[in-house]
Amino acid sequence: MSNLMQIIKSRRSTRAFESKLPPKDQVMQLVEAAEWAPSGMGKYLWHFTVVYSAEKSLTLARAVAEADNRGPDYNFYGAPVNIIISYKRDEHHAFVDGAAAMENLLLMATELGLGSCWINQIRECCDDPKVRALLTEYGVPEDHIVICSAAIGYIAKETPAKPRKEGIVSFVE
Repeated sequence: MSNLMQIIKSRRSTRAFESKLPPKDQVMQLVEAAEWAPSGMGKYLWHFTVVYSAEKSLTLARAVAEADNRGPDYNFYGAPVNIIISYKRDEHHAFVDGAAAMENLLLMATELGLGSCWINQIRECCDDPKVRALLTEYGVPEDHIVICSAAIGYIAKETPAKPRKEGIVSFVE
């Protein structure tokens, strides 16, 4: 099996993180991997906002929890880093471009031995006034919507692989 396939098969959604921050150079490697994702028509109208602070990540999680009725325990699984992928509002390729960037980021996290979890909740409430104020403060451009984000950090509890479903491929010759 190729090294890439091993990384793909070992990637998991981490739902329990240690509080220790990973090195900045590793976090920037995640963003670099995301930047190299394909973009429809070569537009690359995304922006990557790195929240490299457990306190600021928790502040954002609390605002999202309030806006989305998630309850007081919602905390992005305790991850000390959150990487937000945003895209220029009303762009046709925003969601598929953002998803491609996120997959690259998640695979690079696995390669570097970091835990990651794809977070969609910010997307649902990125225009809530309290959430938007924080996003703007953290550097998300005003004319962008949040596509997704990634909780990043060291894994506190391993996540087992879930079985894959049968019969999901049609092969036509």
